Amino acid sequence: MMLLAAAASLFGAFYPFMPSFEDIPGWGVFLILAGSAFLLLIIYFEVTERRPLHVYRKSDERGIRRYMHGWIEHGGRVAIWTRDMSWAQNFETKELLVKKAQKGELILCLPETNEFASELQKEGAELCAYGMNDIEHPSSRFTIAYYGRDGSRVAVGRAEGDCHVIDEFKSGTHPAYYLAEDLIKVARTVAKQGFD
Repeated sequence: MMLLAAAASLFGAFYPFMPSFEDIPGWGVFLILAGSAFLLLIIYFEVTERRPLHVYRKSDERGIRRYMHGWIEHGGRVAIWTRDMSWAQNFETKELLVKKAQKGELILCLPETNEFASELQKEGAELCAYGMNDIEHPSSRFTIAYYGRDGSRVAVGRAEGDCHVIDEFKSGTHPAYYLAEDLIKVARTVAKQGFD
């Protein structure tokens, strides 16, 4: 949108000095049309390539839960990197996570096992407790949907003032996706080797 505003401002600044349309040679008309088409193309790509961003007040636990529920409810594996699964402490999300665990579609990565994570492990979830002794407490929170498939995507949560911001990245479009995927791989390796 800033590009559109800049273009409009530039056009407004030069408009008084422009000759009338009849006085512009054919090649000049072509340049004006080509430049306009190029500008519209840039604006189109700027708008369509913008990644989704969701902002919630930290106190809006219901909104955050609803977002996360929608993010993981579809078929396919999900890999969740979390501190303690506190966002999932409601009936609907617990039920969804149990169903995903029973289908073998749930990977949980957290510093230490807790009661809810252990329940999900009994239902079939892959639990990766990477241990607080080996890794300093990470502040990252993210969930990869369709983990291990083409079209997978990650939602990364972060605090910003009194807001909780969630960025979304598709596989192959941003380094954040590859960093998240690598962290899951490291946690799975650590869990398999039995480091706590």
